[in-house]
Amino acid sequence: MSLKINSEHKKYIRLVAGLILLILGSFFMFIPFIPLGYIFLIASLFLLATYFPPLNWIIEKIRTKDEKDRIGKVEKKIIEGEKFVDEKLVSDEDAGGNK
Repeated sequence: MSLKINSEHKKYIRLVAGLILLILGSFFMFIPFIPLGYIFLIASLFLLATYFPPLNWIIEKIRTKDEKDRIGKVEKKIIEGEKFVDEKLVSDEDAGGNK
């Protein structure tokens, strides 16, 4: 038996993951020896931007100031993570178990 999430609930995966990363990023911002705060916050912006469109403006503002393309790297990791979730965790079956 494998754990599969119904495809109609997929939209909640992105929201929950974004909120978790936002909380972790906010927490790690105050711990100076763990430099993951900024990465988690930027990743949460990408995940939550579909639910809160004004976040796209913040992402673009950060992208214009990013000379080392760190934002692009985080965006690629988010896309890879979404593909992994689609392949491994999301099922196309409906509630009745039919495909």
